[in-house]
Amino acid sequence: MTVTRFKKLFEPTNIGKMQLKNRIVMPPMGTNYAAEDGAVGQRMLDYYEARARGGVGLIIVEGSAPSLQSTMPHQASLGDDEFIPGWQKLTDAAHKHGAKIAIQLMHCTMENRDGTVVQVSPSAVIVPARFMGILREPPHELTPEEITERVKWFASAAARAKKAGFDGAEIHGAHQYLVAAFLSSATNQRKDEYGGSVENKARFLLEILQAIREEVGRDFPVWVRLNAQEWGVENGVTIEETRQVVPMVVEAGAQAIHVSGYGAGSYITAAPIVDTPGFLVPLAEEVKKLTSVPVIAVGRLDLELGERILEEGKADLVAMGRRLMADPFLPNKVIEGRLDEVNPCIGCMECIERLFVGRRGESVICVVNPVIGAEREYQIRHAGKAKNVVVVGGGPAGMQAAVVAAQRGHKVTLFEKDAKLGGQLNVAAVPPFKGDILPWRDYLVKQIEQAGVEVKLNAHASVEMVTERNPDAVVIATGGAPVVPVIPGIDRPNVVTAQDVLSGRGRIGQNIVIIGGGMIGCETGHYLAGQGKTVTIIEILDRMASDMLFMTRRRLIDGLRSKKVALVTGATCEEIGEDSVRLSTADGEKRIIEVDTVIIAVGYKANQRLYKALEGKAAEIYCIGDSSEPRRILEAVNEGYRTGLAL
Repeated sequence: MTVTRFKKLFEPTNIGKMQLKNRIVMPPMGTNYAAEDGAVGQRMLDYYEARARGGVGLIIVEGSAPSLQSTMPHQASLGDDEFIPGWQKLTDAAHKHGAKIAIQLMHCTMENRDGTVVQVSPSAVIVPARFMGILREPPHELTPEEITERVKWFASAAARAKKAGFDGAEIHGAHQYLVAAFLSSATNQRKDEYGGSVENKARFLLEILQAIREEVGRDFPVWVRLNAQEWGVENGVTIEETRQVVPMVVEAGAQAIHVSGYGAGSYITAAPIVDTPGFLVPLAEEVKKLTSVPVIAVGRLDLELGERILEEGKADLVAMGRRLMADPFLPNKVIEGRLDEVNPCIGCMECIERLFVGRRGESVICVVNPVIGAEREYQIRHAGKAKNVVVVGGGPAGMQAAVVAAQRGHKVTLFEKDAKLGGQLNVAAVPPFKGDILPWRDYLVKQIEQAGVEVKLNAHASVEMVTERNPDAVVIATGGAPVVPVIPGIDRPNVVTAQDVLSGRGRIGQNIVIIGGGMIGCETGHYLAGQGKTVTIIEILDRMASDMLFMTRRRLIDGLRSKKVALVTGATCEEIGEDSVRLSTADGEKRIIEVDTVIIAVGYKANQRLYKALEGKAAEIYCIGDSSEPRRILEAVNEGYRTGLAL
């Protein structure tokens, strides 16, 4: 049995008097699914109920504001009694499925004061390394009276949480938020009783714990999430300081410690952006040595790593956040021995990027799980009438459409021109940081098999091949084609596309020039530099990888620089020669670069040839993914899923 393999993960445990059926924790992760005023709506309820139904032991609801004054748009809130009925619906839904549910109380450092958003802090200092602290002017330094008021906010919010049926509450004292700001000398430079010594810096947190205890009593579990260490932040929290803080918070009433960390600058791999699985586990292990209360480990943990952490006694509970976003039913699938049906997280960070650097009000999404945030609307229901469906293209869009259509009861045939399914996923998984795409590709292939889709590999679908099956509906997902710019010498034998290189078809020399510095060009350059090639990337815009979001872009650019890749922006390739390229920069400079191989990476264009040839030859015809418009995996998967529902 799979559960035997993960025995420790599925052992019951407790936090205080709260009994948990297993040791898997869904940590608090922002969603923006709350209403604009912070109330619980149907979307938020459906999202959390799906994770409860999926078998997790404990859900810690996303960071929720303790006051109306500190509630930002679409941030969940416990700032008023009027929110209690909505929260009660959510806790009832979780309890119905045997999950315990707590709420994280978080002051995000932003406050609404008479219609103006103001950042508050222990001290009026700008700390550029802190994500939330990049300001044009210093934040407002809280007065002792204001600090006391905010302590009362937390206590009142905890009392509301208890009334709403929550099983416990977590105080967010980690990452870059207000409680963490008091604990760190980088942001706390006060000279009064709230600054200076470790005990003074912890005073705000200790007062919050004590005030909450007075409101909710000893039997209601309350605990703290801490930065056990800060990296890349001058005068940040050290593990030595944490060794002093942990006994204090336990004595003040904390019944567990949720161990996180914070990194800035070159330490972007640290929480909340954890890239390396287990990166933060040594911190949990250190905290575990200091206290007998349960310790929660976090940091891109998977089943195998989580089990090992528990077996080795480094923590008592294991938080799996993005993996439960990708597949809310992960725990139940493990219990039922269906590991190969777990939809894996690919570590793309789109969920985090969307909230922190997306447009205001955007809600969380998941590249591999199109159902997230639409659990009610995207339910798969059996079709009233079975159709004969042909899907052309076995990339992410085509596979997703085929699976959903088959699950709805349609007879589906999938044509793929290559010898294996996956399409551009097979290429996208090659560069550094992208290997987690392969398990997801394998998951999709397994879904195709289980859904009963008939797959035709090495099949270059023609109009005749499609129409001879008399389809009721046709889905064209043949992908895009690389754009080949008009440059003298573009047809030389030493010119290949990035797609050729990553698929292993291109013959590559030592000196490489890549034309196109978007994501594809930069990732290809990073990949080749890792093989010892000398790489120059030419980009017409003034910024490399401008089509990427902040966090993943910074990681990639840092990787390119560490491998000494030459990055030339604001430049145009004018001619490709036999052993050189000639380019001009925006300021008129002419340059010649010696080269063995030139790689074209200027993007893709839609491939609608088959779609247009089939128009009018089927009752329903859809063109999706890059065939329709070249975009990212996210859009391809969503289009595929929606198309499967529409058939």
